[in-house]
Amino acid sequence: MSRFLFCLSLWLLGTVAQAQAHAELRLAVAANFADTLEALAADYQASTGDKVTVVRGSSGKLYAQIVQGAPFDIFFSADADRPKALEAKGLVATGSRQPYALGQLVLWPAGPTPEDALKAFAYGRFSIANPRLAPYGKAAMEVLTKLAILDKAQPRLVRGENISQAYQYVYSGNAEAGLLARSQMRNDDDFWEVPTNWYAPIEQQRVVMKNSKLQRAAEQFLAFMQTEEAEARILSAGYRLPGAH
Repeated sequence: MSRFLFCLSLWLLGTVAQAQAHAELRLAVAANFADTLEALAADYQASTGDKVTVVRGSSGKLYAQIVQGAPFDIFFSADADRPKALEAKGLVATGSRQPYALGQLVLWPAGPTPEDALKAFAYGRFSIANPRLAPYGKAAMEVLTKLAILDKAQPRLVRGENISQAYQYVYSGNAEAGLLARSQMRNDDDFWEVPTNWYAPIEQQRVVMKNSKLQRAAEQFLAFMQTEEAEARILSAGYRLPGAH
């Protein structure tokens, strides 16, 4: 190899290494977990210096964007179905599909008793996430069906594009109550945790995208999420951890 080619090779390697060092991880995350993930990303950036960009949306819309080629490195879905579908399409790094949190559905506000609040199903505007796009909306429909009040509730349902918008409808007074995510509640909020046997488990899964150019950085971030500090933050945000009973 000529001296010129040798020097050129060193320059190219240095340029690639520098580009990798300054690359930003792009994380697509379901709306319910977005605030928690942004807090985790801030912790990660503070400890490593690596940059992370968090893009939030409904699981359905993010899934569609990924299928169309959106350049995300990791997808944190609010369900297991969409990560499985991406895996079936060959868009996922081998072995990267894993659960990261278990979501919990709550009724808010709950009133003096949960039974009082449930009257909103039949007599007021009631907020849920769009069941076609958001797993929490699908779980809400399962609860309405189990209680045999879906027919009464249907005309009065206000469907948010995602769970964040569903929360906003209640917060702003555009709906009297709603079936929302436990992670959206403050400890002093008047909410009631819906029994977990009233709906299918909301197992939230994540995947590393096969076309990501930052596979190693993605793996490092996911390893960080399994530390005690990160898991404590996830629990305090209102989720259960995979494997919890």
